[in-house]
Amino acid sequence: MSFRLTHDAKLLKPNEYSTIFKGGKMARGKYWQVIAKPLAVSKPKLGLAISKKVHRLAVDRNRFKRIARETFRLEQQQLDNWGFVVMVRKSKSVKNPVLSAELLDLFKKVVKK
Repeated sequence: MSFRLTHDAKLLKPNEYSTIFKGGKMARGKYWQVIAKPLAVSKPKLGLAISKKVHRLAVDRNRFKRIARETFRLEQQQLDNWGFVVMVRKSKSVKNPVLSAELLDLFKKVVKK
């Protein structure tokens, strides 16, 4: 059981993103928005779409990316074969554990749908 976030656990190509955007299930929270779709591969995959329109500063965008990657990395064993695209919603600053907990709830909510 490895907790590494390997290269094949990431969505990298535009067509991988577009397939999830077209037919995926969406879950929204206060800070995050997650779109997910079951994949043919046996591992979960993560893609990040964090817009400059939502958070202007690169420091803020990178913080959200770090939190999303870390949450996914720790919970990927329970996420089966789903592809996730994670987006950030406009919000005030909040502590990292709150962001991580909400993202984990959204992962689980969208998988159950």
